[in-house]
Amino acid sequence: MARTPTFAVIADLHGNLPATEAVLADLAHIQPDRVIVGGDLVNRGPQSRAVVERIAPLGWEAISGNHDTWFVSLWRGAGLPDDWETPWWTPARLAVADLTPENVAWLESLPFSQRVELPGAEPALVVHGSPRDNREGMGRMRSDEQIREALADVEEKMVIGAHIHYPYEREVDGTRVVVIGAVGCPFNRDINAQYGLFTWDGAQWTCEHRSVPYDHEPVYAAWRDNGYFDDGSLVSALMLLEYQTARTHYVPFWEWAMTRGLPLTFESYPAFARERGEPELIETIREMLAGGASRSAERAIL
Repeated sequence: MARTPTFAVIADLHGNLPATEAVLADLAHIQPDRVIVGGDLVNRGPQSRAVVERIAPLGWEAISGNHDTWFVSLWRGAGLPDDWETPWWTPARLAVADLTPENVAWLESLPFSQRVELPGAEPALVVHGSPRDNREGMGRMRSDEQIREALADVEEKMVIGAHIHYPYEREVDGTRVVVIGAVGCPFNRDINAQYGLFTWDGAQWTCEHRSVPYDHEPVYAAWRDNGYFDDGSLVSALMLLEYQTARTHYVPFWEWAMTRGLPLTFESYPAFARERGEPELIETIREMLAGGASRSAERAIL
């Protein structure tokens, strides 16, 4: 009997090595026909280089996410923010500085999209965001009309994306759109490492949105051990909070503060948290920042 065609798509690893290892172990057990890496290996996590160096040697097909292309530019000194040396950019700045020329060359070589073709099954298209922009998601924030425009030049009847950090499925004009969850930094209140496993049922591709438990303590520790809290970076605290809650905190605060002309520092955060209905997080963030300062002082003494 012929083997049922299967393939997996993993994406949004975001510098989380323990989550990546958990997914790789799950894939080793399942053994799909192909594995496609759907972009965003770097940023929003404390182990970007380690993740790149874990994935690249596997030789799997991979595409570029928006963070990957952005980091290549930053590493080359292009498009650096005016306040690049401030604590607001500490997570990105440290991760970019840690990349090697070999890491950057590999990231730069990644294509925008990947067509998946397996015997006996219809082809599928894998993108990071949408078929026209790796910064454009295909989740619930987009209307069918917006998705229709994004799919205008697509021939495949199955399009797989990532980028939004939560699983989502829809159909627009006969094209199935499946968005997979994030390996490293999910935003669907499930802190496990997530990815998509696709199986051909004889008529169409079906997706199992897999959720893989793993020990989070090593990656929590890496945020501090790798220096991300040494300068009291609020962004590091917000990103660590995202890991712990599987909800978005960093971008909402950024947008809130910018629209009000407020500084991107902890001094602005309490008002944001109260307005968002999460006053309990004020002390959580304060303690994170205090712990980071303490660890920095400890390292200086040693």
